[in-house]
Formats: sequence, structure tokens, C-alpha cells
Amino acid sequence: MLLASIRFKIVLWHMLILSLALFIFGLVLYQNLHRKISEDTDDILRSRAKGIEESIDTYWEAERMDIAEGDAKVHLTKEDNINFIRIARRWVGEKINDPDLINIVVRIFDAHGNPIASTKNIPTEHLSPRIFYNVKKGADHLENAYLDVNEEPTSFRVFTTPVMEYKRLSYIVQVASPLSPLHEVLRNLGFSLLFLLPLTVVLTGLSGVFLVQLTLKPVDQMIETIHQITAENLKLRLKIPGTKDEIESLAKTFNQMISRLDEAFTTQRQFMEDISHELKTPLSVLKGELEVTLKKIRSTQEYETALHSSLEEVNKLAGIVENLLTLARFDAKTTTLMAVSLDLNLLIKESVEAIQVLALQKEITLQYNSAHSVEILADKNQLRRLILNILDNAIKYTQLGGKIAVDLRQQKNSADIDISDNGIGIPEKDLPHIFDRFYRVDKSRSSIGFGLGLSIAQSIVKAHGGKIFAKPNLPQGTIFTISLPIKLK
Repeated sequence: MLLASIRFKIVLWHMLILSLALFIFGLVLYQNLHRKISEDTDDILRSRAKGIEESIDTYWEAERMDIAEGDAKVHLTKEDNINFIRIARRWVGEKINDPDLINIVVRIFDAHGNPIASTKNIPTEHLSPRIFYNVKKGADHLENAYLDVNEEPTSFRVFTTPVMEYKRLSYIVQVASPLSPLHEVLRNLGFSLLFLLPLTVVLTGLSGVFLVQLTLKPVDQMIETIHQITAENLKLRLKIPGTKDEIESLAKTFNQMISRLDEAFTTQRQFMEDISHELKTPLSVLKGELEVTLKKIRSTQEYETALHSSLEEVNKLAGIVENLLTLARFDAKTTTLMAVSLDLNLLIKESVEAIQVLALQKEITLQYNSAHSVEILADKNQLRRLILNILDNAIKYTQLGGKIAVDLRQQKNSADIDISDNGIGIPEKDLPHIFDRFYRVDKSRSSIGFGLGLSIAQSIVKAHGGKIFAKPNLPQGTIFTISLPIKLK
């Protein structure tokens, strides 16, 4: 469980990335230091070689003046000159304890690569042919090499430079600095990095564990609260941590989700209560009539009357079930619209005439202000059902002798149908909910209820890409407005 936790993963990735960064840093530091020390060593060797050349030349000039004192025409050169060899050896003997040369090996070679003098106890040997070949052409030579010092092989950085006189090789100066100090510095740096970098990673990992624990503490509290939330306890909400980061956003989002779930569960419970009520009434009537009929033997006419009454209740039940199936199809988007080009004006006129009989039973005046032809692309049967549902609802809640008016208006991109009545009206606070299934204006069972008709009407309108809404018809009544696009979206 620990290895799979987000805490472990965060700390592990942090340590891995830090290890990689520190490794690269240590590698770059090591290489740069090595290069810097090597360059400084090379510069020192060049400087010492130049100083040795100048110092030997000073000795030589003084000697040459003494030798040529009696004859100014005498031209002495250092090449293969016994006096120069003597001067070079004397210079080495005098400078062997020079502080500037204390850690440097100086070797002097003649123009043929033969050793003349050396400041350290190094075996006498000729200059290697490879080095001699380069310096003979007037080029400097740098390399790492092993020299035997006191019969012990020692690693040196060796710089060899030719000294030219009259464009000819006069002698060769070779200076060498032991590499052991460089290796020691690099070794100490390597040991330090090998110790400090892992220690840094471990300490950072430990501090990372603490910081992750501190950061994810609100998440632990959220998880504890989430475990307490059930279908019966959807009113419980997460505590907003106030961190103003993703965790706070997560808590707010989860609370919003719980609110939607709570609303959905509440709606579902209310829906189940309402549908139970809607089904209970016809079932109770049906049961009662059958029980009464069966209490004694009846005449044929009485049985026929009972069966007709029972059939009415069965038809009511079938209607409720059919409406529920219709809404389910709309919700699942499995209802296919059979869209055809039709005259909306003619369809409204036919619908008004079809429901006129219900209006006459309540002495309601149902008037359609016929307009010119309005062609739209829609499902004829679904639109007829939509109009009849709204008209049936208006007739149901309009008193005896009331009025219902139907108007058709053509807009630029839509056709608008207004169905207004002067019935009992709907409180404005309930208008946004009247399209909910089995919605009632108040919680009392004797209150105004809208069943499934308006829900089906809204689903039909939405399937056509239109809109439907209701508003008060002052001073009394309600106006339903249906707006349908000329062409299906």
C-alpha cells in the first residue's frame, strides 16, 4: 500500500530527479575543475620554461662577454658549446632549491636530445624520438608521462620547448610538474561528492516526506469525510481547506458533485413517490370496482358497466406507462424524428379542432387566430402531440366559461406559438419547475399537478432544437410560448 501511495511516488520521483541533477552537477564540477587545474598547470609550466630560458641566457651572455673580450669578431653559439653545457649545469646547481622550482623537474637537453642537466634525481636518458621530432621543428610539446624519481615511477605533466638561435635549434628545456597534487584534489572532490550528494538526496527525501504529509493532510481529511457520505447522508460536505490551490479546487468540485447527486437522489425519490401516487389512484379504483362486482351475482348490464369502468382505469394506467416509455426514449435519444415539410398553421388548426370538444364541455372559448401559411421541417405527429398536451393542460386548469387563445407568429429563423389562458395561473416561483415530471405547485396531494404531459412537451421541443417556457398572463392565467426553428438543427 505504501509503495502504491501518491506520497511515496512523489518523494521517489523527487529523489530520483534530484539525484540525476546532483549527479550531472557533480560530473560537470569534476570535469571543469580537472580542466581548470590542468590549464593552470600548463600555464605555469610554460611560464617556468620561459623564465628558465631567460635566466640561462643571462648566464650565457655574461660568460660569452668574458670569452669574447679579446676579440669582438668572435661569434659564440650555444649549440654544441662546452661552455654552454658548463653554464647550464651551473645554473641547475644554483637553482635547484629555488622556491619557484621546488615542485618542478627541470631538464636541459642539447640540440641532439642528449641530457645536459636535471634538477631532480632522474635517470639520465635521451629525449624520446617522438618529442624530439616535434621540438626540432620549433614546436612545443605537452603530455602526461611517467618519470622515475628516486627509482619510483611518478606521473608528471611534461612541457618541452625548443630554444632557437639563428633559426637553429640551440638546446631544449623540459619542465615537468607532478600530477599527484591534481589527482589528490580530484580524489578529495570525488570522495566529497560521493558522500555529500547521497546525503543531500536522503535528507531531501526525508524533508520531502514531511512536506508531502503536510501538503496532503487536507486530502486525508477529505477522504475521511468521503467515507462518511452515503446515499442517506448526501447533505454532508467536504471542508474547504482554504489553500487556494488544486486541493481546494478538488474539494469544491467534489462538493458540487455531491450537490448534484443529492439533487438527483431527491428528484428520484420524489419521482418514485409521484408515480406511485399516479398509479395508486387508478389501481385503487379498479380494485374497488372489481371487489364490489364480485360480492354478489350481477346482471349482464351491471357486469358490462363494471368492465367499462375498469377498462377506463386500465387505459389510464396504460397511458401513464406509455408516457414514461416516451420520456425514457427521449432521454436515451432513441426517438427518431420523422421530419417532413409541413404547414404549421394548418397543423395548429387541426389540433384546435380536435380538442374543441373538451373545451365545450367546460364552456371554454378556444380561439385560434389563424395566420398565413408557415412552412417548417418537423415531425408532424410529435408536434400534434406537443400542441394537444399544452391545450389539454390549459383546458384542465381554466374555469368554466374561461378563454384560451392560440397565436402563431413567424420570426426570421423560427416559428413561435403562444397558448394563453385566463385560468387559475401558476405562481411565478414555480414556473421553472412545471416541466419536471409529476411536479406539483406545493407538496400537498390536493395541489395542482402537471403529470407527464409538460415533460413530454418539453422533450419534443428540445428534440426539434426549439425552446418552450411559461410566463404569467396578467391579470390572471398563464402563457406558454413554443419557439421552433424553421429548419431542424
